[in-house]
Amino acid sequence: MKKNAKLQIDSTLRQKAEKSLKNRTFDAGPDISKGDALKLIHELQVYQEELRMQNDELAFAKKQALDNAASKYAQLFDFAPSGYFTLHKNGEIIMLNFTGACMLGKERSFLLNTFFSVYLSNDTKGVFNLFLNRAFKSKRKETCEVILTTEGNEHIYIHLSAIASEDEDECLLSAVDITERKLAEEILLQSEKRLQQEVKDRTQELESLNLSILSELIKRKLSQKQLKKSLHDYKLLYAYLQKVREEERLNIARVIHDDLAQLLSTMKIELISWKKRPEKHDSSKDPIDSLALLVEQCMTAVTSIIVELRPVLPGNMGLTPALKQLFYEFQKRTGITCDVRIQEDSFSIDSESAYVIYRVIQEGLTNIRNHSQATYVTVKISGTSSTFSITIKDNGIGASQEKINDHRSFGIIGMRERILGMKGSITIKGIQGKGTTLHFKVPVSE
Repeated sequence: MKKNAKLQIDSTLRQKAEKSLKNRTFDAGPDISKGDALKLIHELQVYQEELRMQNDELAFAKKQALDNAASKYAQLFDFAPSGYFTLHKNGEIIMLNFTGACMLGKERSFLLNTFFSVYLSNDTKGVFNLFLNRAFKSKRKETCEVILTTEGNEHIYIHLSAIASEDEDECLLSAVDITERKLAEEILLQSEKRLQQEVKDRTQELESLNLSILSELIKRKLSQKQLKKSLHDYKLLYAYLQKVREEERLNIARVIHDDLAQLLSTMKIELISWKKRPEKHDSSKDPIDSLALLVEQCMTAVTSIIVELRPVLPGNMGLTPALKQLFYEFQKRTGITCDVRIQEDSFSIDSESAYVIYRVIQEGLTNIRNHSQATYVTVKISGTSSTFSITIKDNGIGASQEKINDHRSFGIIGMRERILGMKGSITIKGIQGKGTTLHFKVPVSE
């Protein structure tokens, strides 16, 4: 084939030479002898041989230059940093460089005529097949990213670029190892996620702290308001207690004047009268009996004053009997029916706690008498070894919530302070037209 091409080139050159000679005019030269003609022919033959030899040397030099260039570019191709492949339309490897063989982890001779997708991970084989089809159909450069799986089950991330050749049965494919970049991206992504989580956690922590601070500020403001209100209430309560104290003193003075003073004056008159009588006095009227009766009345008055000032709860009597007596006297004085229901008391209360409970119930009955307009009161008393509770409900007009929370309702304030001082709980609720319910519960101990 090369010989025919050379003959065709020589024929073309001869035709060009003959055409060039036809367009030239030559002067007729001098006649030459046969010997000179032979000599001239020999010179032409020598010159022709020199030209042939020069042409052979030029052809050899050109071939050597091409071989050197081919060797040089073959080395560049083999040792390029990227893997280069020539793939058939079905994905079969036709040619590859040394770097590509190293990527696949096999000898180059082993990889020839094998399918490129065999060396891909299962989850990227489908991506590669779509990528290869696009490369042959679009006739332009296509790219994708896949994962190579080596014999050691090591994953290598590679970036593929492919373009179909002119004969449309092969494509040129370049592969770049991007494993380090992928690992760096993964580390960066993990760092970003960790940073985002830290920012989120810190934000939540700050929000929680802000809420805590806000809640604390609100609590402090409420505490300040409550403290101011408590101070104001205590001032009013102190004034009220002073007033009550003066009223109690006045009542005690009145009782002493009306009862004890009169009884003592009567005793004095009786004694003076008995002293001035003659020796023979009327024996039917013994002054000793009269004086004894007056003394008994004095003792009753004194006992009444003492009980009013401080209820006496004898140890052998207990709180429950004392409360029964209290409700009985309340019903007797006011005419308000008291339905007292007492659970079998399994609790034991010290005298101080019993006194506080007695006073609170006494204050509750006083409020019923003065404000409720009730005709019927239900009392439920219950307790355990650790708690005591009582519920008092009347059928009166019902106290309003404003009245219950009024800072001038000193009786209610006193009840609350006493129960809270015992670490107990107290609720007062009124329903208009249906009455008011008082309930409190306190811890007790022997």
